Amino acid sequence: MSEASYIQVLPHTSCLLGHVTAEKVGARESQIIEQELRASAPGKKWKIVLDLNEVTVLASMGLGMLVSLHKTCSQEGGRLVVCGLREDIVQVMKITHLDRILKVAKDREAGLKIVG
Repeated sequence: MSEASYIQVLPHTSCLLGHVTAEKVGARESQIIEQELRASAPGKKWKIVLDLNEVTVLASMGLGMLVSLHKTCSQEGGRLVVCGLREDIVQVMKITHLDRILKVAKDREAGLKIVG
């Protein structure tokens, strides 16, 4: 898979809408996804909706990337909303208590409503 195919940054008027297209988000994918989002986020006031509906494996580096993005968004007055998670990834979020830190939405539309 080429680097460009790990994430698509989709046009949206009020926020940055990212769609992760990689099935596995590990160390390499996390770095590239985070770089792409950080490059585009300031123009959208750090309001990010990240759709993970194609992700089947979210490794520890992927979880760390989400925490890092959440922290930056919060510091910049924005918000990160993660959506489209598979049930097994939702369970990982609950076990690691990341569901208490990260805002998780059922789908893209719900994420867009939350981020405003």
